[in-house]
Amino acid sequence: MPYHYSPKNMDKLPSKMKINIINKSSLHASQKRAMMRHANHHTAKHLNMMIKLMINKKMTFRQSHMQASKKIGK
Repeated sequence: MPYHYSPKNMDKLPSKMKINIINKSSLHASQKRAMMRHANHHTAKHLNMMIKLMINKKMTFRQSHMQASKKIGK
């Protein structure tokens, strides 16, 4: 890795609204951590749909991301 590499999740923190959406959900701890990293570069609407799909339809993180990307976008 180049010396100037900076992980995306260290550049900026997600907004409070996005954090509240994630923290109020009933996801597993590992899913919440993944969503916090994911929130840096996706909208609250995208995250909300992903959470609903993971909880209600029992989809995986990847499956719910693909579906949310198709319907809502980034």
